[in-house]
Amino acid sequence: MCFQMDRALQVRSILATRGLTLYSLSRKSAEIFGHSSHFYVPHNLYYDLARPTSKPTIYQILALSHITDYRLSDWLAVFGFDLNVISRLQLLIPRQQTTILDSTVYDTYAWIPWFAERPETSPAPSIAPLGHFLTSARPKRAKDLVAANNGKFLYARVGQQDLYALPYFAPGSIVRVDARCQEELPTNRSTNGQGPFFLVEHDLGWICSRLVLLARNRVLLHCPQRPCKERELQIGRDARILGIIDAEIRPATSHRLRQVVSKSRVLRRPRLDPPDERTSLAGLLRRSRMRVGLSFRDASSTSRLIADTLSDELYFAAASTLSDYEAFSAPPRHIEKIITLCILNGIGFHQLLRASGFPLDEAGREPIPDELIPRQMVSPNRGLGVASEDSVREPRGFLATLLNQWHELPLFLTSSLDEIAGLKGFSLSDVFWVGGDKAPWHPLLINAAFVVVNRRARKPSPLTGDAVCEEPLYLILRRDGSYLCGRCTLDEGNLVLHGYPRGALGTQQFRDGTDAEVIGQVTTILRRLL
Repeated sequence: MCFQMDRALQVRSILATRGLTLYSLSRKSAEIFGHSSHFYVPHNLYYDLARPTSKPTIYQILALSHITDYRLSDWLAVFGFDLNVISRLQLLIPRQQTTILDSTVYDTYAWIPWFAERPETSPAPSIAPLGHFLTSARPKRAKDLVAANNGKFLYARVGQQDLYALPYFAPGSIVRVDARCQEELPTNRSTNGQGPFFLVEHDLGWICSRLVLLARNRVLLHCPQRPCKERELQIGRDARILGIIDAEIRPATSHRLRQVVSKSRVLRRPRLDPPDERTSLAGLLRRSRMRVGLSFRDASSTSRLIADTLSDELYFAAASTLSDYEAFSAPPRHIEKIITLCILNGIGFHQLLRASGFPLDEAGREPIPDELIPRQMVSPNRGLGVASEDSVREPRGFLATLLNQWHELPLFLTSSLDEIAGLKGFSLSDVFWVGGDKAPWHPLLINAAFVVVNRRARKPSPLTGDAVCEEPLYLILRRDGSYLCGRCTLDEGNLVLHGYPRGALGTQQFRDGTDAEVIGQVTTILRRLL
């Protein structure tokens, strides 16, 4: 009850910055939208907020945003709705089909941890903790970092049944797609197991595949593991190339929510809708659910995982309820259900509202002041030193090189670092630079930039005989202070580092605890593909 009363005081303080009272705001909402409109804000809103189960509707929150000219996402945050949960749970939920992630940065005024450069050391080590190069600096607003992005990249998550992507990518991998190469056709008529991967859109969803050029605008989805699954598509009619995959964030261990089983489907010859075709909410939900490969029963089971994860029963949706949503064009009454639909179907929050005919253009543009909204200043990055204000300069050296190489910062992932890293309480001290290792001990480390290391997993597991890329990787610290990374085992007190077939390096042994020791197990790999 106290928290809800605090929220009422918070709303009162926000309205006061605009010279408004709840009574005057309620009257304005009646004048603008009509007293019987869904957008009408009642004059007894404070009384309603005193009840734990009572929250404004999405219509009323838009009215608050419109009248105060404060942003819709800020007002949602005031009432306890963090839109970043959409991308976070889209990453946690197992997917049978490859899906495009919602990469929207909803709060451009959020504080993002930032860095300063340490004095350059020469020569730079090939593998080193991130703290060797960077220290913590004053956080930056997301809007300042988004301004540096060129907005030309898409992000997708590889599905467990994307046969064209596996085993080159891992199920659950996040891939970055360079959309500047949209509609770019492959120039070779044979891949020979080489060549770039493309993100291809078809009527049933998305796939990551190498392509073989057959003729003008005709390509073959290349699937060396299952040649019988190879399919011929005509670009523009059957499929659309969204871009070339140029980077991967690869989970090296399993750290996802419980599997939601869905029957696999055979890829049929699809027919694309025009990319700019407007669709109703019912059509968007139906089409999106089919693309992510969920039945109503599967979707309902997944919504149970969402509700349990967020500890709020309102995020659960029964199969019959989900079916009803696809029969109507009005958004759900509860904002929790809207968020659930976004997570389930891989839809952006604004995309769903626009499909509902929601007048987003009338939402406010200004941020609510920091002191009136739960937008806290982040603490310095744990595990990194803190730079003095005098030492912070424009990016140069290591940091400038990274920014130039990667072009864009995926800020939508900042609230999902624990999930991506597979570590509870992840900190940047768990990140190691491996980009200087030009002769790595493992194929997944070729062109890799960073790895995340779980320091609590320091005992190597026996080799299982699985494929090389499925064996666990470990970070090893040698007594001279240098690091190695690769597959390793313990053999009678010796730490054995294994090479890989056709690799340049063979097996090497160290006395465990004397010559070298295991620092931890690699949980995530960030690597460039082009």
